[in-house]
Amino acid sequence: MEAMIHRTIKISDTKILIWELTETWEELLKQFDKNEIDSVEFSTFHTDKRKKEYLSVRLALKTLLNRKIKICYNDDGKPFLSDYFAEIGISHSGQWIAVITHPTQKVGIDVERFQSKILAISERFLSQEELEKILEDKEEKLKKLTLLWSAKEALFKVIGKEAVDFSRQLLIFPFEMGKSGKMKALHIPRKKLYELNYELTEEYALVYLIDNMEQNIL
Repeated sequence: MEAMIHRTIKISDTKILIWELTETWEELLKQFDKNEIDSVEFSTFHTDKRKKEYLSVRLALKTLLNRKIKICYNDDGKPFLSDYFAEIGISHSGQWIAVITHPTQKVGIDVERFQSKILAISERFLSQEELEKILEDKEEKLKKLTLLWSAKEALFKVIGKEAVDFSRQLLIFPFEMGKSGKMKALHIPRKKLYELNYELTEEYALVYLIDNMEQNIL
């Protein structure tokens, strides 16, 4: 397999990898030693898509951390490393894979391709206050909705079940949308503020955050 085409971001102790996945699952599998992949678990995946997702996130984290890793999941479905102390986040959408790590603090990440179907479900994840701020221009509206969905997905991955109702429990404050920037968000039940970072490309929206436990409470 040729070198994986990816981009990394490093902010202090936070590491992020974004990867456009063009490899086959057979090519990905060759990047692991036999004992790195649970053959019983892997045999339960019946589609090429699922096999590629399984292998690619493990290879991405292995690349970021420069070591062999084993991913497990807690009761909330949040991934963690069973053999190495670091907080991790995982996301995939279409051919895009994104992972994030931090030595001690919870992290969340979400990558989303732009898809028109999000236009029909905006009321499911946005409050009326947020909906009123959405631009009417269709192209910009698609980008903004995707970005807001991605932001709430990233928040959910940090907060967990207390943020399952996106429209009622998570509020994104108004912001000027550019190619990259920051957003402020509120977890309404706990009245806790979060700061999120985002990037927009022609293909996808990317949002990530580090949970600073010392952030101000409203």
